[in-house]
Parts: sequence; structure tokens; C-alpha cells
Amino acid sequence: MSNNQFLVSVADAIMRDPTTMAALAYGKTNIDSSLTFAMSDAEVRGGKNNALLYTYKHDRKISAKITQAVFTEAILALNAGQTVYNGTVTALATDCLTTSASGSATLTQTPNSTVVNVIYNNNSIVSTIPASTTISGLTANALVTAIYPYSVTADRIRVETAKPPSIVWLTLLADILDNTNTKVYTMQVDIPRYQVSGNYTMALTANGVSNQAIDGDALQVDPTDCTSNAYYADITFIPVSATTIAVSDVVATPTSMAFSAASKPYSKQATLYGLRGALYSNVNITTSASWTVSSGCALGGLYTVGAHTGLVTAGSSVAAGYTAVISACYTDATNGLLSDSIQITTTA
Repeated sequence: MSNNQFLVSVADAIMRDPTTMAALAYGKTNIDSSLTFAMSDAEVRGGKNNALLYTYKHDRKISAKITQAVFTEAILALNAGQTVYNGTVTALATDCLTTSASGSATLTQTPNSTVVNVIYNNNSIVSTIPASTTISGLTANALVTAIYPYSVTADRIRVETAKPPSIVWLTLLADILDNTNTKVYTMQVDIPRYQVSGNYTMALTANGVSNQAIDGDALQVDPTDCTSNAYYADITFIPVSATTIAVSDVVATPTSMAFSAASKPYSKQATLYGLRGALYSNVNITTSASWTVSSGCALGGLYTVGAHTGLVTAGSSVAAGYTAVISACYTDATNGLLSDSIQITTTA
């Protein structure tokens, strides 16, 4: 009996530039992470008692949210749709100083303005003109706070009025454990075009530590060929150990092959699929199966099949009316020996 599986704890989050694939942020200290599917519907009703006849589902939406315990500039920058600028910027200094007996004091930085505001302990405020880093004309031996702008090299994020939030490639990595506490899968959620919402709250409390949240929605990824559909996300289950996928039955295709005696020798490809059942797609196990000519015109190499390729060949001596049966056998670790066959016929 297989063990139950559980999606545990929080996901790690990786954000990359969707064009260059350069890493932008890597969150491994998340408090919570969530992935949400949502749809709207339009009801079609009619007849007696206005019965529900059909529900048309539309407006599918995929959202993701990650909250981090640590502070990082990247989250703020993504919400602002900006890169982090580094260069000379203006900052505000708040120096706690004690004036001298002559009423002067030395600032820790060089002001880039002509005025320094000075606040006394009684909350009165005066302005003074600095001479380089020296201020004067103040009350002697007083404890004051000097407030002034100065220039410094630092990181800066500018939140512009019209700049939209960033679009990134978001990957979430989460662990799936079984009931023996063994990790069996890594669940990887890839959202190639994740647009950050731009909603950001910096909540500061006297007795707490602020955390950061980033949320947003998946945007459509256009198909690259005529058979694929547009999509929002890929969710992949990566096994921890390289185990073979269990199948409950096998099907060989095509169910029959017809060769022409007038055109030989030539070959046709047979394929063996493993059936997983329920919502799981079939698995191509052609090269993992054993192929043989199990009956019919096998003598003299009239028909041959690749032992692990499924390539069926009609030899040069095959004539109209000849038949054979090609068998494929596969051993599943759970369900044992599974097999299917293909009927071979030859026409003129």
C-alpha cells in the first residue's frame, strides 16, 4: 500500500528576469506562501423552476503571495517596478550633541544645505547657519538634536507615479513528504510571467519585527506552436529518487500493421504506452519493453522487431498473405508482467 503524501511548510521563492533569466531575488526565509486558482462563472438557467442547465467558466486567474521574515530591498523594488540605484543621494542626519561652553558643536556629517535645525530638550527649535561641520550661537552646555541634509553614497529606490510594478519569472519550490516523514517529491511551480501587484505595506510596531509581503497574478504565456495552448503556470513534481513510474496496464499501437509485398524490405514503428489511470497521462515505455515476434512468419527473418525499439521490419522474402504477431512485454514493479500485441498482415 502506498503512503499518503503531504505538502509541508512553506515554499522557497525564486524570481528571475523573464527575458535574461538573471536572478533577481531568492527567498528562503518565508513566513507563508500561497498559490490561488480562481474563476468566474456565468449560469445558464431555464425551464420550470429556473433549473441550472449549464455553467460557463471564464476569467481564470492564478495568484501567488509570499511573505518574508527578513527585510530585503528587492521586494520593495519589484513592487515599485524599479531597479535599486546606487550613487550619491541626499540623506537626513539627526545628531545628538552637547554644545560647548561657547554654544557650539561639531556635526558628524557635512551639511549640503545652508541651514541646520536644532531641537532643545524642551522641544524648542532654532535654526543656525553651519560653517562646514561646525554650528554655533546656541545655548551653552545644552543637549540638542541637530537635523540637516547631507550627501552620501547609498542604495535608493524611487517610487514613481506612473511606473508599473515588475513582471518576473516566479518559481516556488515546496517539499512533499509521505507519512514516514520521507521527502518523495519537490513540487516546482513555474509562473513565467508573474506581475507583482504593487501593493506594499511597511508595518512597523514598537514591540515587533516588520515582515514583507509580495503578491501578484500570473499573466498569459503565448503558445510557441500550433498545437500548444496559452497557459499561466506549470506545476512539476520532481521525484527525490529516480524511481520508475508505476503503470497498471499497457497498450501497443497501432493495433495492426499492414505491409505490402511489393514494397519490401521496409519498417514501421510500434509504440507501447503504459496506462497510469485516473487523471494521469499515459507514459511512452517503448524502449523499456521487450519486443518479440511471438507467432506467425518469424522463421527465416521474414518479420523482425527491435528487441527494445519496437521497430518492425518486413524482410525481402515476405509475400502476400503472410501474417505474424508482434508482442511487447513490460514488467511493472507493482503490477508485474504486462503485455500487448500487434497483428501483422501482408497484402499484395
